[in-house]
Amino acid sequence: MDDPWKSMPNDRGFESESRMVEVEDGWRLRVITCKPLTKQNNPPVVMVPGWNSVFEGWREIIEAWAPSRMIIYIETREKGSAESTRESSRSTMSIGQSVQDLKTLASKLPEMSSECDFFASSLGATVLLEALAMGALNARSVSLLAPNISFDFPLWSRPLIAMPSFLYPPLIRAAILYLNLRLKDDGQKIRYRRTLLASNVKRLRLSALSNGSYKMSVDLTRINSRIALITAESDTLHAGSAVGFLAEKLPNATTIEVPSNQFAHDREIIPILEAFQDDQRS
Repeated sequence: MDDPWKSMPNDRGFESESRMVEVEDGWRLRVITCKPLTKQNNPPVVMVPGWNSVFEGWREIIEAWAPSRMIIYIETREKGSAESTRESSRSTMSIGQSVQDLKTLASKLPEMSSECDFFASSLGATVLLEALAMGALNARSVSLLAPNISFDFPLWSRPLIAMPSFLYPPLIRAAILYLNLRLKDDGQKIRYRRTLLASNVKRLRLSALSNGSYKMSVDLTRINSRIALITAESDTLHAGSAVGFLAEKLPNATTIEVPSNQFAHDREIIPILEAFQDDQRS
């Protein structure tokens, strides 16, 4: 079985490379950069996927977009692709640490030095909002799929999360069963199953322990970027109340309803995102 943390795009009309970029405290994060073969005037798109999300879940949209846009795809440190010379802990897996990582990457990657269009999902969307609130990034536009303002794990799972890592394989199987029962979107079920089976068990546990107490408390009124809040009624996993809260608090937010969470991982979302990015939505 191929390593899901080494997956790369199939280059058609673009070229791609994978780099391990050092952030801090002995950590290196994987960044995939895709560049069109012909010169384009469009700003780069920076993608920050959700919690433990694997590249395969975003392959279609990246391969469809990359011939016309530079794509910078960032894998945060809870993912199995990250490398570390130090022991992991709850603090190393915190959202605050991922915000600092994003700030460090922006200072190291010339592609992110000018204003970009950002597209982030779930945990990635939360990290991006925190980074924008502290003024760590310049954004032409920001599109957020199913952002979280807190992480409310099911009551039955909370005692299990605190268990030692070696007990996690049964928990992962239970989580897959739970998601199969709860989720309506078949594509979303497949992506989450793939994500859980590919997880670095120790990091997954530490990230869950760290995120379980998270509540967004930043001053959202400081974010002046245009922000699209992408939501799907069929997405029963991500709280719709978060989108309502953010739509009320963010000064320049637009809510975009899509048919399903899976739709936002497919090429059909691209014209919708680009219309918003170019401020052409009526």
